[in-house]
This record gives sequence, C-alpha cells and structure tokens, in this order.
Amino acid sequence: MSGEKQKIRSKIAIKNHSLPTNKRIGNFNEVNLGYLKLEEIQEECERCFQCFKNKDPEEKPPPCMEFCPTHCNSREIIKNVMENDIDSALKIIYEHYPFPRSVERICPGYCQLHCTAGKKGDPIQIPLIKRFLADNFGPSKDYFERKADTGKKVAIIGSGPLSLTTAYYLRKYGISVTVYEKTGSLGGMMAFEIPEFRLPRNILNDEISNIKKLGIKFILNKSISNDFTCEHLFDLGYDIIVIGIGTHKPRRMDIPGKDSSRVLQGITFLRNFHLNNQIPNLQGRKVVVIGGGSTATDAARVSKRLGADVSVLYRREKQQMPAGKHEIRDTEDEGIPISFLVTPIEYVCTEDELQGAVCQKVELGEIDQSGRPTPILIEDSNFQVEADLIIEAIGQKPDLNGFDTEKLKTSKADTIIVNKRFITSISDVLAGGDCVTGSKSVVEAVAHGKIIAEQIKSIFGKEQKNDCMKLEVCDD
Repeated sequence: MSGEKQKIRSKIAIKNHSLPTNKRIGNFNEVNLGYLKLEEIQEECERCFQCFKNKDPEEKPPPCMEFCPTHCNSREIIKNVMENDIDSALKIIYEHYPFPRSVERICPGYCQLHCTAGKKGDPIQIPLIKRFLADNFGPSKDYFERKADTGKKVAIIGSGPLSLTTAYYLRKYGISVTVYEKTGSLGGMMAFEIPEFRLPRNILNDEISNIKKLGIKFILNKSISNDFTCEHLFDLGYDIIVIGIGTHKPRRMDIPGKDSSRVLQGITFLRNFHLNNQIPNLQGRKVVVIGGGSTATDAARVSKRLGADVSVLYRREKQQMPAGKHEIRDTEDEGIPISFLVTPIEYVCTEDELQGAVCQKVELGEIDQSGRPTPILIEDSNFQVEADLIIEAIGQKPDLNGFDTEKLKTSKADTIIVNKRFITSISDVLAGGDCVTGSKSVVEAVAHGKIIAEQIKSIFGKEQKNDCMKLEVCDD
C-alpha cells in the first residue's frame, strides 16, 4: 500500500448490510446480508496493514493467520483482492474450508478479534470479505479435483463440520470415505441447531451437495447405538475410523422443578423446530431462556419469531457471554432483554404448570478453568421471574450411547480423550471436534477435520513406502 493511501486509510469499517429489525418479525430470513458489491470489499481490504508482509515468514505470521484455528492466510487473501486476483484468493479460502459460505456466516472471527487495524479503529471485516468471495465466485477452480484412488478406506461416524471436512480432504487425497449419519439429514449442528436467519439451509445444502460430488458415500439413518459398532466397521474392511459426533446431549440444571414438561432444553428445542416436531405454541407466552451462548441466543430469537415474550438470564456479565458479539447485538436489537449476574435456583410449578423461576443475584469471583470469573450466589437476593416456559441452554456434551466406553477412554465431562495426533485409546480410531474439546465453534471443528485428514494421509503414505506403522493408541 502506498504512503498516500496509508495516510487516508479509514479507521472505520465499511458497514455490512443487515435486514432491518422491523422486517425480521415472524420470519426466518437471513439477518446479516454481508457485503453486496465487489467495490465494498475492495474498499474494506484497502484498510488492511498487511502485517509482517516484508518480514521473514518463518519468524511470525500476521495475527489474523496466527489466531485463526485453520491458520487461513487472510492477509494474502486481502492482498489478492486488492490486486484483483480473485482466483488466488478463492484458492486460499478453499484450501482451509470445504464449505466457506456456511463457515463465514457463523464464524466468531478470531482473525478479526486480533486484527491490527482494530487496535485504533474497526478491525478488518475478514469473515465478510471471505463470505462475499465464496458467495459470488466460489468454489475454487480445483475444488472437485482429486487424486487417483489409493485403495484405502475410512469410515466416519457423524456428518457435522468435523466429519464433512475430514471426508472432503481425504477424498481429495484419493482415499475412499463413507460417512454414517444417525439422522436423515447431513450437517450435524449446522443443519439442526443453527437457525436459518444465521445460516440459510439452502446455502448449507448447496455446499454439502458440492462435497458429495467428490464421490463420498453417505449412509443416513444408521447409528452406532442401533446399527453397527466400531468392530463391525473394521470387519467391513475400513482401515481407519474417525469419530465426529459433536455434542448433541444437553446439560441440565439440577434444581427443584427441573423435571417439569414446561422446562425444555435449548438444543432439543432448536432441533425439534428445524424438524417441525413437537413445537410448542409460544404465541403470547412468556419464555425465559437460561444461558449466554449461541444456543441461548438462537433459542431466544426463534421463540421471539414464534410470537413469544422472551427474556434471557445469564449468570455472568455481557463480556463473558460465549455467544458472538453480533449475535448478542442482534438479540438485543430484536427486543429481547438480557439480564446479567442472575441465575435460577428453583422452577416454580403447580401440577406441572409453570409459574416461573426463583432466581438469585450473583457476584463474580476468581477466574475458573474456563478463563472466566466464577459466579458466586449473593445471600438474601432472591426474586421471582414469571414464565410459561423455560428453555435451558447451559451447554452440551457428546452422546456416547453405543460406544464401548470400557475401551474408548473418556473424560469426566464425557468428551473423548485423544493424544496430540487425535488418536483415541482404540487402535486405528481417531476423533476430533466438539466430542473431544466440548462445544466450540464450527471453524475449530473444521480445523480439526483438516488436521485429521492430513494425519491419515501421512499414515497411509508411510504404509505404502513399507515403513511399517500402526497408529499408537492414546494412553493419557
């Protein structure tokens, strides 16, 4: 960038387009419309400092690349846009994500959080730049290219972001892949738990259709709890198994009244809504959502669109909410109040009819293992909140039903234990994504998927060179 341009570089980001609040009522149309013109992203790219561009690349990557879970070189993408080299920009994007149109709509933007331009102004709107390129020019020219078949076979359990990513890159390497999905739809949490106003289903389905074209086999309505075991899959001739089952089992609050039928679980509520299954009539009803993550804000916003009077209770402060900043902003913009430093201690029911929740105020203490301050109840601060329905969204864990947990080592949090190479305690079985880390972002699962695919490629490559190698098991 020239010295003259540096002087006039704006500290303010080019504003993205959003669906007006009054047009969101009663519908599930996409809210964040991103950038609509190439000129908009070009102007936004001009704000980039091109950090470390002229330094030794072995010393340190730019912050946007360093803090991205996939280590996507956004600086180079931006440079290519400024040089009008869209093909090169797309190539970098698709080297890191097989479904960037979906990822960039729901990514927390770790790159953006650490952007140098954000220190004295707005950060570069990196996810929106990549989203525009994928929406309007993708996929990349080499997206469907793959190497000749190697004769190796991998089975993947689950079809969420980890699994789809692993399957895509393995197939690119010429490895045969079969994905086993227990439901009738592909996509995992992206398909069932993220509302269309954040991730339109047609976009996700289009990207999954592209992945299918590489020759990946998908088997639906088959689960490890009912239809097969890991041993059975090995008997079918698979060389390696990958577990990518996510975290679809809700955690629950252990307080009086928890068993009322009027106390729902956020992840189940969202899944039932997307499947049009057992949707409660919320028109004019008071709904209270418990939690501060994306599931909580999504459940609240879905409830609002179904006609409910919604509020959210969170036991920490706004800056500690796991939900993305834009998700919190959109929630509040849509007229949903969020009360902080408060937690329920009892759900008040009479013959299963819910009257509300007894809540207690909270103060924050020492930093806990999550890196956030510990909530401490304040004595004699009880008050009651009216509610016809409670939706708990306090976290999820993997559903390990069907797995041999005598052989498959798991943590106290029910996550699967792996070593640094994502290998489990069972020989030739790997795992990654949320079922290993606990609930994280989609882009973190994508990062795991790409690493696992490269790991398996390396294993098979060494075998072909007669370099006798068997996957060591995790003995942590």
